[in-house]
Amino acid sequence: MKKTTVFCLALVLVLLSTSPAQALIDFGFKGGINNSKTLFSPSLNFPGEDYLQGTTFGLFMTFNLGRIGLQPEVLYSRRGLEFQIPVIAVDPPYYIDSKARLDYIEIPLLVRLNILPAGPLKFYIFGGPSYGILLKAELAQTYQGTTETEDIKSDFKNSALAIVGGLGVDIKIPLLFKLTVDARYHYGLNNILSDTSSLLEETDKARNSGFSIMVGLSF
Repeated sequence: MKKTTVFCLALVLVLLSTSPAQALIDFGFKGGINNSKTLFSPSLNFPGEDYLQGTTFGLFMTFNLGRIGLQPEVLYSRRGLEFQIPVIAVDPPYYIDSKARLDYIEIPLLVRLNILPAGPLKFYIFGGPSYGILLKAELAQTYQGTTETEDIKSDFKNSALAIVGGLGVDIKIPLLFKLTVDARYHYGLNNILSDTSSLLEETDKARNSGFSIMVGLSF
């Protein structure tokens, strides 16, 4: 992570020195929807396994340097998984709706490439590393309208690494602000299970994945 940070800072200095006249800095905030899954290997084969829908929001700063830009972000992001737990001790069996919810502070460091400026619209692609700090992890189980929540943070590591990539568009509103919309994919790189996780009895590793739609304003 330190080597990545040093590289990105060096990239910023080089770009600033080569394109000082075009350098502009935007500050803004954004928010949107996460559709995420925690993928296990080997799979735990949960019935009804599906994406967990959660929120993501935070702040960003964009260094605009001609066609290339750098965009660091600080985001709150909910990740996890929806699934069902069968209870077979009764006849007929029933299922408990379950949600594993992992809340992170994520710090993506994204490189942007403007690909199609068209009047007030500026389309771009982006990608880069993301470092996540786990704030809390809980398992919420619902049956017959009653929900019980269990703390499962000890099953997961305190940090997670990922690669983020996607595409977006900036919409310039004259004399006011800039509206930005992006769609991104999040691919986890490391095993997020802790060394003492109870899940290690059934699987070897897990990683986060998912996609997001975000809308933001910058000034």
